[in-house]
Amino acid sequence: MTAIPEGKKKEAQLVELQNRIAGLQQQLQSILGAGGLRVILSELHAENGRIDAQKVADYIGIPLKRLSDGLGLRYGSVHRNPSADSSQDALRPVKRTLELLHEFFGRQDTIRVWLNTPHPELGGKTALEVILENKAIAVQTILENAFAGVPS
Repeated sequence: MTAIPEGKKKEAQLVELQNRIAGLQQQLQSILGAGGLRVILSELHAENGRIDAQKVADYIGIPLKRLSDGLGLRYGSVHRNPSADSSQDALRPVKRTLELLHEFFGRQDTIRVWLNTPHPELGGKTALEVILENKAIAVQTILENAFAGVPS
C-alpha cells in the first residue's frame, strides 16, 4: 500500500470542501430565487445611486487623493463630484472587491487587514497596492474565483 503524501491529502480535502461549498451556494440560490437580490455595501453609494469615491476611500481608510491617483482619476474632479459618471468604470472593480470581502469577512476592520496583507497570488503585494496601481480587476478576479471555489 502506497502512502498518500500529506500535501496531496490536503489538496484533495480542499477540493472536496470547495465542491461542497459550491453545492451549498447553489442550493441557497435556488431557495432564495430572485428574492435573494440585494445591494451589498449600499453605504458606498451616493444619493444618485452611483458609487461615491469619497465613501470608498473612507471605507478602506485612505485619503481620497490616494484613491483617485491610484485609479488614474483627476483628484480635483473626483473631489468636486465623488460620484461622477466618469469615475464609475474605475470604481466598479474596487466596489466589487469590497463586496466580495464583505461576503467573506463581514467586518470592515477585517477587510482593511486583508487589503493590507501581502498575498502570494498578487506577487507578494497587498491587495490595496494592486488596487492603487489601477489593477483592481486582478484582485476582483482572485476573489471571484475564491468565492466560486476555483483554486488559484
